Amino acid sequence: MSGHVFLIRKGSFFMIGKCGDVTRQMKKLRPDEVLSTLEIEEPEAFEARLLRRYQNVRLPESGYFQLSEKQLKDCKRQFGVKSKIPKRLSEEFSIAFTCSVLFFILAGALFLKTTLSPSLELAFAFAFSALPMWLLFFLGNFGGYYVGDLKLFSSWLNRLRALSLALILSALSYLLFIKTII
Repeated sequence: MSGHVFLIRKGSFFMIGKCGDVTRQMKKLRPDEVLSTLEIEEPEAFEARLLRRYQNVRLPESGYFQLSEKQLKDCKRQFGVKSKIPKRLSEEFSIAFTCSVLFFILAGALFLKTTLSPSLELAFAFAFSALPMWLLFFLGNFGGYYVGDLKLFSSWLNRLRALSLALILSALSYLLFIKTII
């Protein structure tokens, strides 16, 4: 469900929030200035990433921040095309998958230098490549946001995909390891 993420200034504080209808929300909040708005497919994910990014200047238990000029400029840039923040929850799985591939390549390269059998080396490489997926399954993220800032169960699709891939990689590792030992 699409929605809007906004950045407003109210007094000396800034607020990052999400809503369905921007005009109605702005009438309700009555900000001094609307700095940025962005219509996006998954507003909860983008808002959670912004809340995490500026957590050190966040007023406790609120959406208000005391941003410096540099942080404000960076926050405005995240609403634009040059954003460095992934805007969808599914991108978290892509990050974990890329990490798994890198772990597999690094572990494979490290174990090539050993005197282990090739199938045992491959088993260890699969085991190491499963680690990022297990992390994503248990933690729900890779540090881009706090799961508590999202709606309940919104990260479960990522967790289930990570669990399935982690189980496949772990099973491959186990089967290769058993094959080598027997």
